Amino acid sequence: MAKPGKKIQRGVFVINKTGRVLAAEPGGPDATLQVVEKVVNQMGGDGEKVKEDMKTSTTREEADVAGEVADTAAKLDQ
Repeated sequence: MAKPGKKIQRGVFVINKTGRVLAAEPGGPDATLQVVEKVVNQMGGDGEKVKEDMKTSTTREEADVAGEVADTAAKLDQ
């Protein structure tokens, strides 16, 4: 997901334990929730648990780490 200028690009980035990118989609909270539920369901997991887990607030530190992971994965994907 390219970030134009200094604007914030919201979205979701899902990787598995081996580093394989499972989803990388831009979008707001509802759209990203749908993407994550789809990935979890495809893996045989519980989409309802994902929905509950995503309702908890994310700290600034967690958001920064997620951004670093996304940047690293984007570099590896090039």
